[in-house]
Amino acid sequence: MILKNPKKQQVVIYGFVFLSAILFFVFGLYHLEKFETVDEHFWKGERVPQYWEALKNQNWKKTYINDKPGVSVALISGVGLLAEPNPEEHRIRDSKITENENYTVYDSNKTDKINFSLRFPILLFNALFLVFFFWIIKKITDNDWLALLTMVFMALSPILVGMSQIINPDALFWVFSSASIFSYFALLKTDERKFIRLTALFLGASLLSKYTANILFPLFILMFFSDLVINFSAIKDKQGVKEYILKQLKYFLIITLASVAIFSLFMPAVFIKIKYLYRGTIGSPALESIFSIIIAFLGILLSDALLLKSRVIETMAKFFSKNKQIIFKITAFVLLGFFIFILINPYLKNPIVPLSDVKEEAFIDKDLIFPMLADYNPILKLITKVAIEIQPFLFSLTPIIIMAILFLWGKMLFGKLEQYQLPVFIITFFTLLYFVATLFSGVLANPRYSIILYPLYAFLAAVGIYEFSNLTKIKKILFQRNNIWMFLIIIIFSGIFSLWKIKPFYLNYESFLLPKKYVVTDAWGYGEYEAAQYLNSLPNPEK
Repeated sequence: MILKNPKKQQVVIYGFVFLSAILFFVFGLYHLEKFETVDEHFWKGERVPQYWEALKNQNWKKTYINDKPGVSVALISGVGLLAEPNPEEHRIRDSKITENENYTVYDSNKTDKINFSLRFPILLFNALFLVFFFWIIKKITDNDWLALLTMVFMALSPILVGMSQIINPDALFWVFSSASIFSYFALLKTDERKFIRLTALFLGASLLSKYTANILFPLFILMFFSDLVINFSAIKDKQGVKEYILKQLKYFLIITLASVAIFSLFMPAVFIKIKYLYRGTIGSPALESIFSIIIAFLGILLSDALLLKSRVIETMAKFFSKNKQIIFKITAFVLLGFFIFILINPYLKNPIVPLSDVKEEAFIDKDLIFPMLADYNPILKLITKVAIEIQPFLFSLTPIIIMAILFLWGKMLFGKLEQYQLPVFIITFFTLLYFVATLFSGVLANPRYSIILYPLYAFLAAVGIYEFSNLTKIKKILFQRNNIWMFLIIIIFSGIFSLWKIKPFYLNYESFLLPKKYVVTDAWGYGEYEAAQYLNSLPNPEK
């Protein structure tokens, strides 16, 4: 208990919840209409209007607006069409002005209004959705303080604020994918049926946002199997391994079918061309290569449960459960090693992991190739390549989040992970799997491609801070005269400082832990608006 009066404590907590959402919204609102980014014009001028026009005319095939597929963007950003119904008129098609399409010309008088009208709904939606994250984390942890810290870290993340300003599938993918993951954690903890519905709803919305969401299907399997391992004794005594496996397989089937139904309902093009359904689910780049492995594993689980009463899985789970702290330590050691190595690397006289022109010079035929790696053995090559993938993500986290997570992993490695074992282990292990997957997919994981991880790392950082605050000496200091609230205010101000420092281009945030001579993020089109405004201010700009 932080305050002696529980009612006062709740008022203070909800006050900070409100403050966090407001800060996210205010920073996102700043400069909202006065910038341009790469590819956004396709959504403003073509895809969002096309979706709503297709619904209006019942031209279901046209609801397939992109291979992402980005339907969630059309649904939420499309609210802005009420204020600006014809954003496609932003582009001037007059052959005399464009010199027979030699130039792409836009009506600059309409730019700000179109930008604001279509971006504002996404920003507002994400700001309001932060309250859901507070609620769901509270359900997972039974801890108001931890739920509040997680929300604060999300709300003050420059990457999440910046992404929420942009009309792009990733602007909503981070919301729906993390909501689906946290809802599934809540399902495993409480076994309440409402979390089946929430997981399915947000998974369906994730699929409507970006095909990368298909990675959640194998993640959910990993989650319920890990739950069995971590809580083996309790599960065996309460319901039995066979019953648990059959129940989780049933839940997984319901979630899968319901999410696909939601996907199909809001993108009825799948009823015209079944290949759209295939591309959005099992045929997506994120799932196609491992789909057969997933089906085989589920088949083994089901066969073992029905034919052998889950004896094989029970033996495996029992073994892993006895050694779970060792598994935690190994996982923490690997990620801790990568993070420390990447943090030290820029300060080496000859950095082992390259920091300059990685995207331009490293990828050849979808493989990371550097002359310096030529003499490395295969294991060192793999380690270096994974470090290259992690590097942009790590340096786009705020220093306080990095320090909190390093502390948490250090505690896992040198002590014991006692609380919140399942979510902490899954998020840590998933990080490694995610970056190895991006490596073998031939994708250099810039912050936008890693957007799914930022909300999860907000939770990890919150757990790290919470574990740190529970150290005996620290606990005495923090809980004396309610210093814990001053500590929270310091965290909030550090987040405000990071946002203020990078404004208005939040998506280009890089931690001060990265030397200023290096840049590990893309420009993402920032500066185009300002360049156009400057050119338009010159005499005879049409010349």
